[in-house]
Amino acid sequence: MRRRDFLKTTGAAAVAASTAQMLPAFVKSRRPLNLLFITVDDMNYSMPGFMGGLPDLTPRLDALASRSHRFVNNRTSVAICQPSREAMMTGRLPQHSGGLGFTPLYPGVPTLTTVLKEHGYYTAGIHKIKHMQPPSCFPWDRLWHGVDRNPYVYGDAVRDAIAEAQSLKRPFFVNCNINDPHRPFYGSPEAAGIDHHEEGEYKVAKEVQPEEVEIPPFLEDLPDIRKELAQYANSVQRLDISVGKVLDALAAAHELDNTIVYFSADHGMPFPFSKATVYNSGSRTPALLSWPGMRKARTFQDRTCNIDVLPTLLDLMGVPAPEGVDGRSWMPIIHGQKQEGREFLVTNINSVFGGEEFPARAIQDDRYSLVFCPWSDGQLRFRVESMEGLTFAAMVRAAETNPRIAARVQQYVYGYPLAFYDLQEDPGQRVNLIDAKTQQNRIQRMKRLLMAHMETTQDPQLENFKRLLAGEKPIVPQPQRFRKEIS
Repeated sequence: MRRRDFLKTTGAAAVAASTAQMLPAFVKSRRPLNLLFITVDDMNYSMPGFMGGLPDLTPRLDALASRSHRFVNNRTSVAICQPSREAMMTGRLPQHSGGLGFTPLYPGVPTLTTVLKEHGYYTAGIHKIKHMQPPSCFPWDRLWHGVDRNPYVYGDAVRDAIAEAQSLKRPFFVNCNINDPHRPFYGSPEAAGIDHHEEGEYKVAKEVQPEEVEIPPFLEDLPDIRKELAQYANSVQRLDISVGKVLDALAAAHELDNTIVYFSADHGMPFPFSKATVYNSGSRTPALLSWPGMRKARTFQDRTCNIDVLPTLLDLMGVPAPEGVDGRSWMPIIHGQKQEGREFLVTNINSVFGGEEFPARAIQDDRYSLVFCPWSDGQLRFRVESMEGLTFAAMVRAAETNPRIAARVQQYVYGYPLAFYDLQEDPGQRVNLIDAKTQQNRIQRMKRLLMAHMETTQDPQLENFKRLLAGEKPIVPQPQRFRKEIS
């Protein structure tokens, strides 16, 4: 495929020109808009009510969604905490920012923090600070370190940050990162210490029970999995309370009418076939965007990515995006324009928390996904923190007597070098169709598109993809030491 054809098809072209001329007049004439940027940790796309989750689980988030533009097919560039946040904050693909895994950005890479600080903004970071590195790329005016999940902690921090910005007479950029629903989950023995045994402000009003949860298509209906999904749902319920406290603090400060609110998760749930993988559930992260005076809230089905967040927010704020940004502003989409190059989207995994290299790439549209895992050689065993807790252990036990679950464990642990899935017929991505005769034309096209994307973006796994397609074995060196052991 010729380079210009790929750029037209996949949108790897340079960032679209600023759409500042499309902004409402009041945005240009009033004092600068503030930015409240809210993230949550490990929330699956299917959990909020506005995405079809359990009724009444996330009423505050659903209320925010009702007055926000909803990008329901948004994806993270990397389905791991640190590189996902670094992608949002830089607008760059991981190979262009340095944020490949639990690694710092390249020195000097512009971020939302540096850009807005240069434009006179007061900047505050609340939790997950270690996931935005190095400090020189995130020169916050004030920091709140911590892993506390008390909803009032977030509300108080946002209140204090806004008050300090107001005292300085500066617009603010507050990045509030809520630690729920990360492991350990609500009600689990491992969470007792950090959550004060779910007493007082740590408790949710009506705990979800195992029989109430819906089993996602990529997991098994086993008692321990239901138990852990209920714990996870209660962590989601508590994060919703935290979102409410944060928005209450914004309203109490009388800044609601002058503040952009952006919300998203960093990636999917910390369960098998989700977080730290390029499977569909790992990368899908719906996003909410609202600003004062916006038109009627709408739902957008366009394929978007979290590297688009920086150029979108800066575009909305009337601030020029820095050079080297890979993402593209959503403002043309919001204003009804067709944005070329969103037919397919590529997601990534490189190194994981333990330090091991488990590189993977997925290129997908609304229905089909081609997955490349160069680490999959039939011997190396996949291991990530999503294997902790009840779910993976329950799958391993069930695999002893259930051949279907045994095949599923085998798929997760050893992977496939190359796989192709029909997400409509097989939402759990259980059946590898890479050899299906009826799919070969589509598979070959997606191989060409992935190759073109990897060539254009200088993907570090390009040579391994070429090796695989040539019938050779990819080479994935592993580090000498791992950061932690996964039980």
